[in-house]
Amino acid sequence: MRFFELRTPHYGAPRVWTGAYQAESRWMLPGVECPTCGETWSGIALAYPSVDLSEHPRRPELEEPGPEPFARYARLVEQLGAWLPPGAQVEPGTTFGPLVGTAQGEFGPLVLRDPWKLLVREDALHALRAARIQGLVPIRAELATLNAPVPALYELELAARGRLHPSCLPAGTAPPCVACGRMSGPMPLDIRLEAASLPSEWDLFRLTDAVTLIIVSERFVDVARSLGPMDVLFHELPVSV
Repeated sequence: MRFFELRTPHYGAPRVWTGAYQAESRWMLPGVECPTCGETWSGIALAYPSVDLSEHPRRPELEEPGPEPFARYARLVEQLGAWLPPGAQVEPGTTFGPLVGTAQGEFGPLVLRDPWKLLVREDALHALRAARIQGLVPIRAELATLNAPVPALYELELAARGRLHPSCLPAGTAPPCVACGRMSGPMPLDIRLEAASLPSEWDLFRLTDAVTLIIVSERFVDVARSLGPMDVLFHELPVSV
């Protein structure tokens, strides 16, 4: 099985589609002040749009979160447990609930405004389902239109599966913080995937140790390329044993 990273075109490259959206998720885990690694930080990629926290007893703390001491952050994560999908990976800054905002212009079949967030047009979603692409968890984005109507767009909830191969990590890369999970160091320039960690039953996912990367199978790529022009690039990644 071949695997590909989804990428956005170079910022100076011409775009096929004019569509743009401005939207945020309803709820978010706060950032954390970690006494173990000494960092105050928040992630940007992990998102669970299917998770409805409207009845969660600590919902107000998730609507306008700011950095929290680690103990308070850890208690909040613990109290979210039953509300999350099985095996969900979370970190400071993880978002929940559908995207809410505005949209305008014409959108391609796949929408990758940010490299870590994938939206699909409704007709493209139907095609992916018809092709039996595995791992699809689509949640409709709640987007008000500014001018002409736009087709329905769905954010795909991506499970964290698979890892980088240790051989591609820069020498001296420190392990994740044992308390908050923060990973230090830059993204490897030569990204390789660890074969044994890759899920055979999923056609799209993000990596557990590089959550900003969206990985898709060659099955997904074959279907996507049949959907017409798009402003998304497919970059094949080597897989090492």
